Amino acid sequence: MKNELECSICNSPIEDDEGIVGEFGICLVQFCCWCYSSITDMVIQIQGFDDVELLQERIDNIKKNN
Repeated sequence: MKNELECSICNSPIEDDEGIVGEFGICLVQFCCWCYSSITDMVIQIQGFDDVELLQERIDNIKKNN
């Protein structure tokens, strides 16, 4: 039996051993490895996790508050 999962973004087929399947709010979603890595990269950029100085500032603030 063929797997019928398709990526919610690009509609490419998702194999059993790859991709992410879950819920986005109340909507069932599935992402291929390429779209999922693009989503996580976007979050990293938006949250500033790719900015070493900002990350060090956040770490220092956590240490100071603990």
